[in-house]
Amino acid sequence: MAATMISAHGITLKRNDKTIAEKFSIDILAGKIQALIGPNGCGKSTALSAIAGERDLYAGDISYDGLDLKALSIEQLAQRRSVVAQSQRYSLGFKVNEILEMATLVSGTAHDIETSIAALDIASLLDRKVTSLSGGEQQRVSIAMGLAQGTPYFLLDEPFSAQDVESVSRICNHLRKLADSGKGILVVAHMPDSDLRWCDEIVRFPTMPN
Repeated sequence: MAATMISAHGITLKRNDKTIAEKFSIDILAGKIQALIGPNGCGKSTALSAIAGERDLYAGDISYDGLDLKALSIEQLAQRRSVVAQSQRYSLGFKVNEILEMATLVSGTAHDIETSIAALDIASLLDRKVTSLSGGEQQRVSIAMGLAQGTPYFLLDEPFSAQDVESVSRICNHLRKLADSGKGILVVAHMPDSDLRWCDEIVRFPTMPN
């Protein structure tokens, strides 16, 4: 039986012909929250994009529950993981409730939407156009979109950058509940270790010499 994890082994990443990670490995485990930390610009977000299947590797292997990432179709990948980007551009005039419904077209249920709305405290925003929201509100909507998809794995890139202390606490509590229900969660974070006590593991992204 294949292990329940996203396994990234020996991955090498390049950006503008510069190596930003070499032979980096991480296993994202079901039922766990893992934080990927490191200095700004070291390549954490690039690594998350590669693990999500959104960026090509220079070298290395990534698998989802024992299945090679390269063998998965776009739809199969969407059913296995959801990604919350560091920033999301909303150019169309959709309302928040419409955005959430579209997010669950591939996977996710009405229950997943309702749970995400409550957890992210965005019920009062549902009838508003996303483009009318503040940066922090848009970020909470983006997180709700990702979590509402109900996939086995959640990959979040700097989800707290525009949130106040109360919102961060609420989001962390919800992520904890999701992990306790069996979800595997990777969070790229730029926070002190003392603020990551809600995580099961802290993984330090290796920095390359200049």
